Amino acid sequence: MSQTTRFQFASISIFALITLLGAGCQPSNSTPGSAQAPRGDVGTDICGTFTPDFVHSATGKTIVRVEPSQLKGFFTCRYYTDYKEDYYKEGTFKAPGGPNIMIALENLSVATQKKGLTDMGATIETDPRINMEHYIVRRSKDHSVWEVALVINPMRFVWTDVTAGAITDDETIQFAAKMADLIQGRSSVKIEKNPVDLTPPKVDTSPTQEQTVRAFLEAIANKKTDDALAMMDANAETKAGWKTNFEQLKTLTITKIEPIYQEEWTAERQSYKAELEVKLVSGNASMGWVNGKNFRWITVQKVGGTWQVHELANNP
Repeated sequence: MSQTTRFQFASISIFALITLLGAGCQPSNSTPGSAQAPRGDVGTDICGTFTPDFVHSATGKTIVRVEPSQLKGFFTCRYYTDYKEDYYKEGTFKAPGGPNIMIALENLSVATQKKGLTDMGATIETDPRINMEHYIVRRSKDHSVWEVALVINPMRFVWTDVTAGAITDDETIQFAAKMADLIQGRSSVKIEKNPVDLTPPKVDTSPTQEQTVRAFLEAIANKKTDDALAMMDANAETKAGWKTNFEQLKTLTITKIEPIYQEEWTAERQSYKAELEVKLVSGNASMGWVNGKNFRWITVQKVGGTWQVHELANNP
């Protein structure tokens, strides 16, 4: 059972940013809401609402890693039952991951979602074990569970799906039933401590990786494109695209670099905003760049013990 993004982005990485360079990341129909919510609703802090201890107790699986969304306006949490740095492999390119359970909160029309899914050939059903308005989506090809959605109101729902190897289809439905009971304030799940301590280490929020961002931008400014590309967390094909992008710049001057979203920093990820003064080779706007002042939002991430540029965008 592979997790499938339906009508909105669930995540974004540097590998998609070439085609998205001119687009914002936050869906226009998302409603932030509050981190916590009253009974019968779900707050935006998904990892805090459905804690690793709850997921472990409700599924019987040890959760080895938890990942909330790193994007503003996306309210998701992934609970990994296994995690490897080279889980996805393609040629010389490797990416981290593993079997996981995902929970997401959406502020979208339930009716529209159902219609879109059935138009794609999926079937919609319910299960009496889930004591809350809901719908279960099954794939047409093998009738496997695609996702289970718990309806809060006609324009708000929370859904869960899993990757192969995390839990079975029936366990997914049973898990959704326990989620529903928690939302309704009648949970009978006996909470046991998750065997793996997922308490995040204390993070020094001083801008210690500003030098990584500055070195990356200075390499571009000094026409040392290969040095800049070597600092990016991307495969060869993606780097070739960025090389073409950077070659549109005649000059680049760093005006300012400042840390952003520090409350979301982790021991392995930090974000910065850069103000740049640019002159283009062509003299005309090209590939997301304009003559004059430009802004770039840059996320650096530790990969194999080395800090690299993981995300580069012209929108926050």
